[in-house]
Amino acid sequence: MEKYTAIKEKVEKYKHMLDKVLTWRIAWDDTLKKFIQTELEKLLKTTDLAANFSEEEKIKGLESISIKLGNRKSGIYELADGNQRKDFFKEYGTLVYSQLFNGKVQVWMSYPFIEGLVEPRPPKLIGIYAPPEFNEDLIISNFEAFLNDLIEWEDYDDDDPASQAPQTRIGFEFNKNLEIED
Repeated sequence: MEKYTAIKEKVEKYKHMLDKVLTWRIAWDDTLKKFIQTELEKLLKTTDLAANFSEEEKIKGLESISIKLGNRKSGIYELADGNQRKDFFKEYGTLVYSQLFNGKVQVWMSYPFIEGLVEPRPPKLIGIYAPPEFNEDLIISNFEAFLNDLIEWEDYDDDDPASQAPQTRIGFEFNKNLEIED
């Protein structure tokens, strides 16, 4: 029956997607999780960047791998009663690879922040990828995006020429020659 052709095609596409989800979940367990971890370890070793690995495995099918740059004293402190020093600690950021409900992998990051002084920015999505898309270049690209955002956060200022507001000239007798209409 011709009137059901389009809906039959959609059902076949849906069944194909369900098969892919199952295949991608198996890929995470069999190879992808270890591949991501190995590539991140190589990057950390090559760059000499200190970070801690963690795996979240409580909910099977939604596991994650992350590298956390840690937290340390920020160098900012307040003197409390009796000149007691209260240090503010800084979280240095996290890069996370986490499974989604459909077997794809979401890559996201948390920004640095100073506890008790600065509210954390919302996490940033770097990308969502199907397991077959993963390779060394993708991991390096995600890591580079993470580092770029960390550098931008650390180098924050309002002197970026690309984002400056238009210059308004002010000064003594600046508007002297302007004609005023009645």
